[in-house]
Amino acid sequence: MERQKSGKKALKLVLLLFLAAGIAVSLLPCGASSAWRTVFSFFGLEDFSAAAQRAPFSMHVLDVGKADSILLECSGRFMLVDGGTFDRGEPVSEYLSRQGVSQLDCVVNTHPDDDHIGGLDTVLRRFPVKRYLAPKLPQKLIPSSEEYLAVQDALQSENLKTEHPSSGQTFSLGSAKIQVLGPIKQGESTNNNSIVLRVVFGRTSFLLMGDAETEEENDLLASNLPLASTVLKVGHHGSGTSSSAAFLNAVRPRYAAVSVADDSSHLPKRDTLLRLAGVGAKIYRTDVSGTLIFLSDGKNVSVATEKGNMDSSEGDSENKLS
Repeated sequence: MERQKSGKKALKLVLLLFLAAGIAVSLLPCGASSAWRTVFSFFGLEDFSAAAQRAPFSMHVLDVGKADSILLECSGRFMLVDGGTFDRGEPVSEYLSRQGVSQLDCVVNTHPDDDHIGGLDTVLRRFPVKRYLAPKLPQKLIPSSEEYLAVQDALQSENLKTEHPSSGQTFSLGSAKIQVLGPIKQGESTNNNSIVLRVVFGRTSFLLMGDAETEEENDLLASNLPLASTVLKVGHHGSGTSSSAAFLNAVRPRYAAVSVADDSSHLPKRDTLLRLAGVGAKIYRTDVSGTLIFLSDGKNVSVATEKGNMDSSEGDSENKLS
């Protein structure tokens, strides 16, 4: 009986300490989401994404089904590339909050397909955003979907202008350098008008392909822009119309991230996976490993997955931004 009473007292004490710690840290300038991360860390309850707090640069490929949403963080600055489908807007926003995002330096919509733009309506209304980037499309490709129109309404409500970046344009996210590679010219589909970004942090680099297919890949190959990258966010969810052999031979990634889910498209395609393996890429898939986080110290890249362990690889000095 005495032992039971002692156990109950100990449990009450732990709960009271937990509550007190939460109240105390919620008063700190770092804000509530960061405060609760501190509480969970104190009690040894960190989730896998806490690894990003210990890395100077991180790229989070969110598990949003067969869709795209990617969070980049460097030196306390944040950038979001795509927002998944409309129903993922709230989960994406919650993930950003848990990572301590209070504002976004930049939001990029690679192209206006529903599985890339849908969740951005929620994000734009939830977080202050400094810049919004999207491709300039020919009139015939501008969609009239509810998702696209909702984002246009959010942009107007937040008094945020759309910037149409051109190939070769550069900007920074903290100490990371970002170069816009594509689209180099207007393509015949929304996919082939995808904004393609190459992010360089130290000797490591990250290539984000949106849904670019072979048509846009060939434009990039002909441009002589730098393509070699440590990490490749695979284009078009591993579709057979992307990640051509010639393109992958130019990129030669150490890691490949595929944002995908089981559906009637049966992605990623086996031939695409074989081409990626053929250039030595270690392949990570959100349908298998959940959210993927690529961490860089400027020299080495490591990978934390929601449903697995940490892996690591050295960086590549040839991947510097030209």
